[in-house]
Amino acid sequence: MNFSKISRRDFHTLFGTAMGTAVLGGIPVIAQAAGTANSPSAMVPKKGGRVRLALAQQSTNDTFDSARFTNANDYIRGSAVFNTLTRVDGSGQAQPELALSWDANPSATEWRFKIRKGVEFSDGQPLSLQDIAFSIMRHKNEAKASSAKPLVANIAAVTTEGDDTILVRLAEADVELPVLLGLLQFCVVKDGTEDFSKPVGTGPFVMAEFQPGIRTVLTRNTNFWKDGQPYLDEIEMISITDANARVSALLSGDIDMAADLKGAGIDQVAANPSTKIFETPSTRYAGYQFDASTNFDPNLGLAIANMFDRPKIVETVLKGHGSVANDHPVGKMSPYYNANLPQRGLDLDKAKHYLKKSGIGRTPLELSVSDGVVYSVEIAQLLQRSAAQAGLNLTLRREPSESYWTAVAGKRRFFATNFFPRPTPHLLLNVTWKSGSQWNFSHYGNPRLDSLIDGVRATLDVDKRIAMYHEIQEILHNCGAVTMPVFLSYLDGVSSRIQGLTPNQIGNFSGFRFSDQVWLS
Repeated sequence: MNFSKISRRDFHTLFGTAMGTAVLGGIPVIAQAAGTANSPSAMVPKKGGRVRLALAQQSTNDTFDSARFTNANDYIRGSAVFNTLTRVDGSGQAQPELALSWDANPSATEWRFKIRKGVEFSDGQPLSLQDIAFSIMRHKNEAKASSAKPLVANIAAVTTEGDDTILVRLAEADVELPVLLGLLQFCVVKDGTEDFSKPVGTGPFVMAEFQPGIRTVLTRNTNFWKDGQPYLDEIEMISITDANARVSALLSGDIDMAADLKGAGIDQVAANPSTKIFETPSTRYAGYQFDASTNFDPNLGLAIANMFDRPKIVETVLKGHGSVANDHPVGKMSPYYNANLPQRGLDLDKAKHYLKKSGIGRTPLELSVSDGVVYSVEIAQLLQRSAAQAGLNLTLRREPSESYWTAVAGKRRFFATNFFPRPTPHLLLNVTWKSGSQWNFSHYGNPRLDSLIDGVRATLDVDKRIAMYHEIQEILHNCGAVTMPVFLSYLDGVSSRIQGLTPNQIGNFSGFRFSDQVWLS
């Protein structure tokens, strides 16, 4: 595999057109950073102040251990207290963070990362190369049961070179490694860290108070390595599960930032002069999954897939803040999108056909939903009406938000999910649809799918890569284990005083990484 012979078309398809991208040793390298990867604001940021943030999903399983991060609240807390080697920008490109630059050998099996000097942890101890090596390799520990375990399976070793470089050796090529190490699962911690009750990181904030599922208070890290940042003095995170209650708290001024607006609350926030909408289009999908490990009939899943009136969901439930999906997680703007697959829609004749093949008859089918799974209840209510027209007795079971991802997802026969996008389709597929991965809630196993997911990681030839992604989409589209009817925009409400947010489809509020860039006007 000769990276020096990539065509201009291939280069931009694989790696995008982010500003500041160069080629070193045949591999894309971001030019050395001058302190931050964020674009400068037209307004001069002001220092000081406190921001209060309300999220829909918090639970007693909340943690500062990035190996166990699950929801937006974990990622936001983690990005405030820790840093990663790289930082994935709004175009999905890796930008410098703790790593200043990187390059690879021609086969993309060895990557060298030059590490920023002078960085200290919040307790004043200097960041070491050993800290970084540990932070990557700890996810391979079987006892850790890390959600990132599938992502590090290809990493053979991490060693140090000199006083400012780490070398990552891979079992097979990976052209996306710098992006991978920008995921928040790879927060950098001190060598040997096992106890996260009092987290110590190099990020812009330190933990002042932490009550899992209830409240988190973060205060400015005076040792933070980015000059002049963070701008805020303090961030408080609380849980308000009900979307209407989050809107009321925002409009009254009790909170400054509200995640995941819905329904009439969208118009209320937009119409109020003291608040504004922060929308980020994304491929965060609303999913409805079956447990494929027991009593699974793909015909039932395919019947369900033909019961969704997808344009109506976008129009009435999402209020236009989303887009139609086609039962796989790759969006139409991706160069890997398979436009040859027929777009599914509401087709009651097909639904009846597959229901008959499944033999379910009038036996009730229970679907677990939750307010903690954004829009899952509202979309399921529309599904229930279509199901009745097709002859399926579909019942809805509303589950508590606090325990949904530990006690419901993957443990019921039929349940709602949604997943935050990743910078590349492979990084999402590897943790959600590869056999044995922690977030493969359907327990779906397909050797061909596994082979394709592994294969796209190391395939540089663009045409071959596209063909592999097309087959992946076809497998998921037809497997019956999942229906993904729509993609959801991130629709957050903020006080008009909030400045500095930038769109990033990885997650809410600048891809969860707002803490070092937001300020109050």
